Amino acid sequence: MEADLNVLTEQWMGNSFRMKSIVRIIKAPHELTTSYETICPAFTFVARGSGELHLNKDVYKLQPGKAIHSCSGMWLKAWNTGEEEFECYRVLYVPEGKESSKDNYMFKHYELGFGDNPQIFSTLEKMNSLSSRGDIQSEFQVKVLFYELLGKMFAAARSLRTSVHRTIVEDSIAYIHLHFQDPHSLFGLASRYQLSPKYFAEIFYKDVGISPINYLINYRMKFAEKLLLTTNASIREIGRSVGYADPYQFSKMFKKHIGVAPSEFKSNALS
Repeated sequence: MEADLNVLTEQWMGNSFRMKSIVRIIKAPHELTTSYETICPAFTFVARGSGELHLNKDVYKLQPGKAIHSCSGMWLKAWNTGEEEFECYRVLYVPEGKESSKDNYMFKHYELGFGDNPQIFSTLEKMNSLSSRGDIQSEFQVKVLFYELLGKMFAAARSLRTSVHRTIVEDSIAYIHLHFQDPHSLFGLASRYQLSPKYFAEIFYKDVGISPINYLINYRMKFAEKLLLTTNASIREIGRSVGYADPYQFSKMFKKHIGVAPSEFKSNALS
């Protein structure tokens, strides 16, 4: 699942926790880890290589540029699926003063993409070095660095999502322009990008200021206006050319969005 960055940031501002350990893991090509049940939440950061992480029945691709968060009480199994060495860091922590809640991301598994960000791994290396010392001052510094790590990761993830979302919206607009005569649904448009209808509609609205389906309808109506003004095609023919097999449905939609029926629009333009 993909985490909501606003909720995630807000929760980490109020979360109470203690650091448990930071582990650097290196695996040979195709090496498999022993399956075990997790005892606390953890972030996994891939430094190099590729692999798979199984959390119960959910499978995550392990690759540089993203973090995988696992929670306690899950069966974990991972292996290096590549032909080269695999390296990752696991940052384990223990929630304090909170009961398990399905609404708190401390108790969820999810992935967070942040792209190419060397600063994140520089921070992880410092945390790994300090965690081996075992003194109270080093433990304090590790926790400070963990907050710094979260801040860098959330900022990078937000920037990456903005770029990715803009690309998705631009592509979906181009697709609508090319295929506006075809039948469409919000589910079908969202499926092209492997997104839920709700999430796709949210990022589209945020960028364009209108829902995907209303954008499609508006584009159809503008094209219909042009045909009404420049051709002698019938209302039925124009409706079909913009995706409406039923002339009544087309006329109803045209009046709703333009304010007058297609026939009246054409008459007004000619008068």
